[in-house]
Amino acid sequence: MTRIENRREDILVSVCFSDLPSDPETFAALRALADRLDARFRFREIIVVADADTHEAYFPLVQAVANLRLLAVQPGCGYYDKRIVAAEEAIGDVVLLTRSEDIGFLDPVAMVERAVAGNRAILGVRPAPALARKGLWAPVTVLGRMTGFKVGPRDMQTIALPRTMLNQLLAHPNPDLALRFPPRDPRFPLAFLEAAPGIAQSRGSTLLQRVQLVQKLLIHLAPALLSVVTITAALLALLGVAFVIYVLGAWVLVDELAPGWLTTSMMLSLTACFLGVSILGLSLGLQQIIARQDQGTLGNLAREVNRIDLFGQVASDLNVDHDSLPPQPAPRPMETSDVRQRG
Repeated sequence: MTRIENRREDILVSVCFSDLPSDPETFAALRALADRLDARFRFREIIVVADADTHEAYFPLVQAVANLRLLAVQPGCGYYDKRIVAAEEAIGDVVLLTRSEDIGFLDPVAMVERAVAGNRAILGVRPAPALARKGLWAPVTVLGRMTGFKVGPRDMQTIALPRTMLNQLLAHPNPDLALRFPPRDPRFPLAFLEAAPGIAQSRGSTLLQRVQLVQKLLIHLAPALLSVVTITAALLALLGVAFVIYVLGAWVLVDELAPGWLTTSMMLSLTACFLGVSILGLSLGLQQIIARQDQGTLGNLAREVNRIDLFGQVASDLNVDHDSLPPQPAPRPMETSDVRQRG
């Protein structure tokens, strides 16, 4: 077997496509991508996720590209659900989630190399957009920051993730959202790779997908809203207690009160106290439940450094050479005369 110079043999690379068109041009581009990966990495796999009713159209691609896995999912599975399936099935040390539209404008080998060297996620970004597009994205960007996600008009759907960071995103309460918009967390280091000029502006995402992402961001805003509700409920309870003290003081100190004022004011103050304490307790309880679900989703382990070479040790102990095994002659069939002589 011919050894390719400067070919990395220490990592396994997984490249995942969740919405790959089944046309000859895309298949040719994927074969070129496989050749490019093979020139740099000895171990790699390509994962393609398709609907079960249309996956037969990808059979020629499976026959043409080595180490390609075709995963068929139930019809109606969403685009971001397919990304989760691909990420969960990937076995690589570095996983590249991408689209066919992005490959021509990004360097997948460079993204994988940077992810390994820096032990950080590498996100593909578009060139700087126009000022009008930034203005349109401003509310979504602010919403993303409030929910703890990195959201911007330049973000692409191509990201390279080391295995540890991918596991952290898959353990997130909303993995589809976390795989699309990386978390804004110091424990999740993130770098960027700018795409070549000329890439389209998110034509692969439909309006429905964008609306669904915004809806998920709003849902994920619940912890921040609960914090505001908690503070408001605490203030309401304090005001209710202060009003009760005021009513009791007026009842004791004032000789004549307006008819019905005492009972009406007491009912209002007690109602404010009850509502404030009740809402405060409910919001604190919901925050505790959310905190338990989100506890340690990103983890604290950054990376591992060791000098363990289990594969090389096993090969040395067993006296196995994977690259240059000489051909062994086939054993000669045992004849009847040999049996008689040995007997």
